[in-house]
Amino acid sequence: MAKNCALEWLAPELQLQILFNAGTPDDLHALIQASPRLYQVYLHNKDTVLSSVALRQFHPAVASDALFFAKISQLEQPLSRDKVIELCKTYPNELPEATSIPISISVALCKLASNVRFFIEDYARNTLPIMEGLGRSLDLEVLPEYWPENPVSYSQLSSSETGRLQRAFCRFETYRYLFARCSSELDHDLRECPSRPSLTPAEQASLFLQRFPDFQVTEINCIRDYLYRRLRGICSRLEDIAVDTLPPETFHFGQDGDVEAAEWASGVYLYTNNGKAYQNDHLEHLMSLGLAYIRRIFESTGKEQNDLFLRDIHRDVIRHLETQFITRALEFLGPNPARGDIPLLAKTDPPFVYEINPDVELDTPDAWQWAHPRAPPFKLQESTLKGLGDWGYVFWDYDRLHVSGILTRSRDDVRKIEFDEFQAADGPSVQQRLLGAPDPYSSAEEDSEFL
Repeated sequence: MAKNCALEWLAPELQLQILFNAGTPDDLHALIQASPRLYQVYLHNKDTVLSSVALRQFHPAVASDALFFAKISQLEQPLSRDKVIELCKTYPNELPEATSIPISISVALCKLASNVRFFIEDYARNTLPIMEGLGRSLDLEVLPEYWPENPVSYSQLSSSETGRLQRAFCRFETYRYLFARCSSELDHDLRECPSRPSLTPAEQASLFLQRFPDFQVTEINCIRDYLYRRLRGICSRLEDIAVDTLPPETFHFGQDGDVEAAEWASGVYLYTNNGKAYQNDHLEHLMSLGLAYIRRIFESTGKEQNDLFLRDIHRDVIRHLETQFITRALEFLGPNPARGDIPLLAKTDPPFVYEINPDVELDTPDAWQWAHPRAPPFKLQESTLKGLGDWGYVFWDYDRLHVSGILTRSRDDVRKIEFDEFQAADGPSVQQRLLGAPDPYSSAEEDSEFL
């Protein structure tokens, strides 16, 4: 109470400085809740205070990316082809010279910062154990998710590590907002979405992904791999719950009439034998809904999580499952433009001598030389290096890499240990686990052909 009284008696200029120095939006909210005078000062300077706090949530090298997303997030999805091309021509924006930005943009920045912070913590918890495990032994299986006893918190990451992760998540959000076909709003009528994206995967790659240096393309690819792995883990867990809770009769669709229609109407199509083949497309669809929606899936449990995960699964919208989204766009990336312009990185065998430059900020990551000892990668997207991307080798500083022991390993040995997306997707369906393998003859007519 005494502290609050002291705040009340400060000069308005000092009170304004206190508001400007709020570390996070939550800190700002606590201050204006604690003091009526601070609240009045805030109301008179809302634009400048909120924009200052909002922009401070991002690394200086990431602020323009965050601001660009905040601006386009005010537009209604899905965006038209012409609008996407127009926006790509203006990306990235320069930071405004004015002392404040519109309140709606500041609010969007704060929401983005909250989601990015959540996913950075989740990313560290679910990737650093892989790196640390590989530093100890190559006899390792990459799991869909991890729950370490002492996870690395947001505050334990360096400024450069946080900045790289912020940049990757912001660009992932920008990509999905530009090119996804459907809104993430639950009440959005999915059937109004176009049946195909406004631009092909090749155009998506050309307009957005190919504008970045090779290691920054890899950052985005790492986020895609992480989100897929985590969503696949949730899918597998929901399948296990379904096996334990759904009666086998759920999957008795009969042999007469439209069996496929009955499967769709069941509400558990992804758990059927036929629906299993669409699960990868559905994971891609969930990624296209963005971080806020995926966060709701991660934070929910039970029926709520199941309902959020199975969103939009009914017969009329199968064509809207994302088959031409970020995974396909990454596959369309061509040769690395830097391949012929940069000299060989090293002429000796590992271990390499690393030169740490503290002024580099968010430039070439410390593990890049270890991963590409002779020259930059030939292509902007190297599928053979997915094993390195599973633990986010482009994000971590030298000190963390060195302590883990990963840099003493051969890159070629480490890259072979990866999360196997094909194996994870090809297991038996819930229907098969409950009823056994499907009958090879689906009807009496088919059966009679072999008599």
